[in-house]
Amino acid sequence: MKDLTESLDDKIVKGLQHKIEEYEAEIYDLKVTLTKKDEEIKKLEEKFPNLTSELEQEKSKISDLNSQLKELTTLNDNLTNEVNNLKPQIEDLSKKNEELNNSLSEKDSKIEEFTRSLSEKDSKIDELTKLLSEKETLFEEQKSKLDKIEEELTELKPAAPTEYSSEDRLICKNCGAVGKDIKTEEDKSRVLGYIGHSPMYAKINVCKKCGHKF
Repeated sequence: MKDLTESLDDKIVKGLQHKIEEYEAEIYDLKVTLTKKDEEIKKLEEKFPNLTSELEQEKSKISDLNSQLKELTTLNDNLTNEVNNLKPQIEDLSKKNEELNNSLSEKDSKIEEFTRSLSEKDSKIDELTKLLSEKETLFEEQKSKLDKIEEELTELKPAAPTEYSSEDRLICKNCGAVGKDIKTEEDKSRVLGYIGHSPMYAKINVCKKCGHKF
């Protein structure tokens, strides 16, 4: 058989031989890669039954979750319907609440106005009370002075003689007591007049021994 390479240039032959060697190396690498892939496929095939079981479990879980989702969806629809049914009542209550708030606001304004008016009246009452207290104090001072003067005049004035007294002193008709046993008091049943708001009473004689009044 005739050698075809005889007519070819040595450089071309060497180039072709180099290419052949490269192809052979690539083929060897591919064979190694295929061997590894076969091993990986074998391992996956060994795991496949377990993966199938896990997949079935996951499918079962998904089915359960879908059932729960349906139940929740139904519940949500029911709740939505209930809310829609309650909306008119809620709107009515909201309207009433707004009216009540407005009413309360008006009452608060009135209460505030009343409180302000009451505060002003309290201030006036305090002023009048203070003024009245000052006048009462002044009146008590004057009354005290007047009572003291009356007592002094009573002591200085000689007692008027009656059928129960002598010209010098009073005598109790009940027990005959005289002198220091007879005292003079105000007769609350006989008002002679008023000094300001305080009444002036008539005088009455009282026996210290028997309590007889005359």
